[in-house]
Order: sequence, then C-alpha cells, then structure tokens
Amino acid sequence: MAVNQSPMYQKAEERYRSAASPAEKVAALEEMLRLVPKHKASEKLQAALKQKLKTAREEMQKGHAKHAGGGHHDPLQVPRQGAGQVVLLGEPNTGKSSILAALTSAKVEVADFPYSTHAAIPGMAHHEDVPIQLVDMPPLMVGHAQPGMIAPIRAADVILHVIDLSAIELIDQYERPLAWLREHNVKPVSRATLEFDEDESAALPKRLLVAANKLDTPSAADNLAGLQELCGTELRIVPISAKTGQGLPEMMAALFELLNVIRVYAKKPGKPVDRDAPFILPAEATVHDMAHLVHRELAEKLKSARIWGGTVHDGQQVHATHVLTDKNVVELHFP
Repeated sequence: MAVNQSPMYQKAEERYRSAASPAEKVAALEEMLRLVPKHKASEKLQAALKQKLKTAREEMQKGHAKHAGGGHHDPLQVPRQGAGQVVLLGEPNTGKSSILAALTSAKVEVADFPYSTHAAIPGMAHHEDVPIQLVDMPPLMVGHAQPGMIAPIRAADVILHVIDLSAIELIDQYERPLAWLREHNVKPVSRATLEFDEDESAALPKRLLVAANKLDTPSAADNLAGLQELCGTELRIVPISAKTGQGLPEMMAALFELLNVIRVYAKKPGKPVDRDAPFILPAEATVHDMAHLVHRELAEKLKSARIWGGTVHDGQQVHATHVLTDKNVVELHFP
C-alpha cells in the first residue's frame, strides 16, 4: 500500500534532497520522521529514514571534528530566511546586483565591470506582505565557476536566472548557465510542484525563473521577442528593468507562485486578526499544520477552527483536516 504524504512532509523531503550540508540533511530527516504516517504500510519507509538519519549524523560529526577550532566559514552559504530562498544566477554584468539593490536594503556594490561580487549577498524582498530572501551569487563564467558554487544553488528553493536583454550573445547567455546546471545534476523546471525520483542520484528538479533584465535598453524589445520565439515555453521568462523598476512586481509575484507556499493569518478568539506576521505554509497545508507552527504540543489537542476567506463562509467552523488557501484568516480553538 502506498504511503500518502502530507504537504509538510513533501516540503521536508525537498529540503533533504536539496541539502547542502549534513546538518541540513539531519534537520530535514528528523522532520520527515516526525511527519511520516505511523502505520504498517510506512514501516519500510520509516526504517529507511532512520538509516539515512544515522548516516547523516555520522557525516555531521565527522565534519565537526574536521573543522574543530578552525573557524571555517563558507562565503557562499547563507542561512534560509523568509518564505523561501531565491538565488540569483547569471553571467557577468547581467544586473543581478542591481536587482538585489532595487528590491532589498542589502549593501550591494553595483559596478559596470565583471566579478564585482565574490561572496553570496543576501537581502529580503517582498511580494505584498510575504518576505522572500534573495541571494546574489558570484557571476557564473562557465569553465571558471567559483568552487563550491553549486551547493548553495542546489539548496535554494528557486533559481532566478538573470540575463541581459542588451547583450549581443543573449542566447548563449541564456543557454550556458542552464547547461552548467544540467552538468551538475540539476534539472531546471518551471512548475511549482516537484516530483523526485526514488533514485537519489538522479538529477535534482529545481524551480527556475528567467529574469530578462535591462528592458529599458533600446534593443531590449526585439531581443526579448527573438528569445521567446526561440525558447518557447520551456521556462517562464519575465522581462524586467532593475533600473526603472518595470516588471519587478510581476517578477516577485512569479517567485511567490513558484515557491508553492501560502500565507495564513492568525486570529485569537474575540480579538482582531494579526496581519503583521503571516504564517507561511506549503500549499495544500491543513489547519492542523498551522496549529503545529503555532504550538507543537497544543496542536494535538486542537478541537476546531474558524476560517475567513477562500471558499468558505466567513467564520465557518472547520475540522483540523481542512485544507487552507492563501490569505485565509484562522482562529484556532483548543479545549
């Protein structure tokens, strides 16, 4: 009998498949073990997860011993924050840093010469009230990529592939990074939902959006039309200008869609809704999943909930298994 996994489990599995370090694997596997249904049909899966967790913990201990007292720091690794992590990938002078500067308060060196970025630079952007972390990676020059660059790219939730619409070699600039990703066992996809192969050595599917930058330049419109005609619908292309801001809201909306998450607002009984810090959950998450984020122990005692927004009547009472939608307001009731 197949084991049906929840959206929360699927999100944890995605983090495990994309993990850039043993510590990230351990955290993801522990979450998968907690979330996997506990019945006879899942016993084989539980045993496999426990074995993988044991191996990951051993790898983590070896890593700690290797770097003990060494003060090791990887300038390309950035802790994930917000609703998801988006890495900016592109060749020199495509305008990655300009995008980061336009959307975040990060201290960015925007220069007209190549290789002005040497370490990963994070900044927090927003789609409406949803925080999305953007990470500007060093420029990619195929054949001369910075060592270790593929690991944080594999670990990110989405890749933002930045190209320059004024570039003479626009098509090559579009195709070279995609080929580099495939050479490193990453399969770019344009859909929000991911399907993983049982063989963990298979190519890792990774959500990717193409940001066609410098839409404000004279040749941009013609070059964009030619690019879209050549590339078809393989990947989604969003035309933008970091300089003028044109297309940036549409780009952030597309990134939010690719992250495959929803925002949910909490409301205490008899109190107004708290819209300052929405809870971020995987798409198709349930009321129980939200309750677990609010308080892990109380979640198991959840009695019922009232929902506003979406397809239900405002204030309708629902069970813990009710599937939430984006912008729902949820009032949890405990005994």
